[in-house]
Amino acid sequence: MTPKTKLLLSVVSLLCLVIGLGIIFIICQQVFSMPFRATNDALHQQEAPVTLDFLIPSGTHIDDKMTIGQVIRIRFEKPKGRMNSFIKEVSEYIPLRYRFLGTLALYIFWTFLFLIFFRIFTWMRYVVALTISFFAGSLVYCFMPDLVLGRIDDVVFFGWALAFAGAGWWYAKRKRLQYH
Repeated sequence: MTPKTKLLLSVVSLLCLVIGLGIIFIICQQVFSMPFRATNDALHQQEAPVTLDFLIPSGTHIDDKMTIGQVIRIRFEKPKGRMNSFIKEVSEYIPLRYRFLGTLALYIFWTFLFLIFFRIFTWMRYVVALTISFFAGSLVYCFMPDLVLGRIDDVVFFGWALAFAGAGWWYAKRKRLQYH
C-alpha cells in the first residue's frame, strides 16, 4: 500500500470511530432523558428480563418527573465516608504545596510497586513495564482517598500516563523509520 492509501484508510477509520461514538452518545442522551417511572412500568408490563429496579436507591422517592439520568446520578453518587471526611478535615491544615508533594509521592509509590511487579514476574522491558505501571498507578490512585480533593490530580496523573505512552510510541516509530 502507498502512504496515501494508508493515510486515507486511517482517516476513514478515525471518521467511522468518531461517528460511531457520536451515535452512541446521542442514543445515551436520549435514553437518559426518558422518564424513569413510565419506562420502568412499561418494562414490567412487557415482562422484560431486565428492568430498571436495580437503579432505584434505597430510601429515595422517585417521582413521575425524574429521568433515568437523574436516578442513575443519585444511585451512583458516592456517599461521603468516614475516611473521606477525616482526610478532608486533616487536609485543610496541611499547606497546599505539601498536599501536592504527598499526592505525588503516593502516585509514585503505586507506580513503583507495579513496576517492580511487572519486572519481577514478567519478561517485560523497562519502557513497556513503566508505561503500564503509570497507567495502573493512576488507576489505583484514582479510586483511593487522597489529600487533594477533587478529580484534577487524577486527570493529571492519567494524562501523564497517556503522554508517556504517546512519547514512547512516537520515539519507537521515529526510530523504526530512521532505520528503514
